[in-house]
Amino acid sequence: MPLVLLLILLSALPDAMLAVVLRDLFVERYGVSAESAQMFLAVNLLGAGLAVPLVRWLRASCSAWSIVAAGALADAALLGLMWLPIGFGPTLVLRVLEGVADVATFAALFQILGQVHDRPAAWRMGVGASMLVGGLGAGAAIGGAMIRLSSMGPTIAFVLGAGSCLATALGAWIGSAVLERSAPAAERPEVGQPERPRSLWPVLLMAASDRATGAALTAVFAGFLAKNLGYDPAQRGLLVGLPLILMAVGAAPAGWVADRLGALRVRTACAFAYALCFALVPWLGFSTVALSLVLLLLGLAAAPLLPASLSLASQSGRGTSGLAAFRAAGDGGYFVGILAVVTVGALSGGDRMGTQQALMAGFGLLHLACTAGTAMAMRRGR
Repeated sequence: MPLVLLLILLSALPDAMLAVVLRDLFVERYGVSAESAQMFLAVNLLGAGLAVPLVRWLRASCSAWSIVAAGALADAALLGLMWLPIGFGPTLVLRVLEGVADVATFAALFQILGQVHDRPAAWRMGVGASMLVGGLGAGAAIGGAMIRLSSMGPTIAFVLGAGSCLATALGAWIGSAVLERSAPAAERPEVGQPERPRSLWPVLLMAASDRATGAALTAVFAGFLAKNLGYDPAQRGLLVGLPLILMAVGAAPAGWVADRLGALRVRTACAFAYALCFALVPWLGFSTVALSLVLLLLGLAAAPLLPASLSLASQSGRGTSGLAAFRAAGDGGYFVGILAVVTVGALSGGDRMGTQQALMAGFGLLHLACTAGTAMAMRRGR
């Protein structure tokens, strides 16, 4: 299990490294607009969707360790090619393919984690989620720091990302060679499921709604604090980062609770609390104390969402392809959230603050509705 957690951490580093230097990489390197540069993040989601049938096909003949190794190697090669001055268009094509490799690696790693039977399921997924979020935070910090320290400039992010992927591939090769006896289920191809698979769509809707609200929080909230309430950068960073830190630190303990009380029960209760706090956040900005308290509750309520959802996905009987679909649904939700924020911002006029408040409240109510629908569907066994 420690090796799998390390590989989850390493595999999460590249995306965050690239995200923090997006403007430097493409606006200054290729002369594209800032809006066009965002396409680098968006087209990755197309690759996520293409990964689901590919993972299903690969898992019929390959072990999960092999998929991790192959996916990480492909990721490293694609990042290496993107480091070359090949132009913005070809870079976007490579980014789509990199999205396929990224999702395949994610799904196989969490499938391996799901096969470690000496620990409860949600707790395992909680520790994995903590490593995933920690890897994103570390990648952002490393990417930002290396731009200032390296003579290569922002393109160092491609080199560092490729190195992280190579380390992931090496670790997967070691896992395949050394840990075969301790994780035999991860070494066998999925030639069929012993039980009738459960319906996966409620879990996919959970993933999409979680990521959509996360997109709104990062895309709307920081700007809302700056433009409408006059918070300085340090205050904004603390307030936006507070729930994210609590999500990372609290994922494993929350998974432990979910194992004892039931993943669906804990997920449903915490999702209701999360949605209500999310809808309240933009109305409390004039009181730093009240806002901080609600963000604290928001982070605590959000901590069980990912481990509980991953646990439900891993127990659905869909195998690695189910986890790939989970990741793709989450990426799709994030894209829809960003698209909604951008569209509403472009169409709105007049009361900018009121529009942003309504947008945040709307996302919270939408998450509330998704939680109610998925809970009822899963309890009825649909």
